[in-house]
Amino acid sequence: MLNFLSINHNINFMGKNPQKDYEGEKRRLRVNNNKQEYMQGKFYIKRKNAELYRNGHLLKDTFSKEDKTLDIRSNGLYPADILSNLAKKPFVFDSVECASIEGILQSLKTSDLEEQKEICSMFGGSARKKAKKHQEWQKTQTLYWKGKAYSRNSKEYKSLLYEIYKSCYNQNCDFKEALDSTKGIKLLHTIGKSEQAETVITGEEFVEILTSLRDDKKLIKSQFTCFS
Repeated sequence: MLNFLSINHNINFMGKNPQKDYEGEKRRLRVNNNKQEYMQGKFYIKRKNAELYRNGHLLKDTFSKEDKTLDIRSNGLYPADILSNLAKKPFVFDSVECASIEGILQSLKTSDLEEQKEICSMFGGSARKKAKKHQEWQKTQTLYWKGKAYSRNSKEYKSLLYEIYKSCYNQNCDFKEALDSTKGIKLLHTIGKSEQAETVITGEEFVEILTSLRDDKKLIKSQFTCFS
């Protein structure tokens, strides 16, 4: 396991008041008697003919009542969207500020420390685009974190992935609440790649980590004040 350095709870992620700024990004979608009730502070999700759109993209209901499964996708309805790696959910990992899980995952493709920090500060497609030029890792099957090299198929690398998600779960209230709300539901990630050699995390690894965090009763919750 990694040795974590002390965390500053007052990290400035987005502006002078990170708590207030992030509250503006929160979104909640609840289903009550087949009526979708939407509550949030920043109105970038719009309703059109009983359908919901975010930034012009149609949001899909990826929950199957029959199979009791939830397919995690960035264009899914809550909680699928929040659980997506692409979602903006600030946390700190190993003293590095991260705007999303996608950001830190993409940063693992480069050994340059300053570029790693820059990519960690990104979310969504911006993080992917920034790291797109770093494809040499697929030939070497080597990824990096703060100067240390990890073999893609090693237990040490998988432990690193777990610690990243655990840090976000322990620190980010939105992510924790979304994941906890799926109790009893089988998580899926059908759009995820299946070959380890082609991606920093497969769909199977992703779902396995989330399920473990959600269902592990022995998991010691963080004492840090989470971002909400």
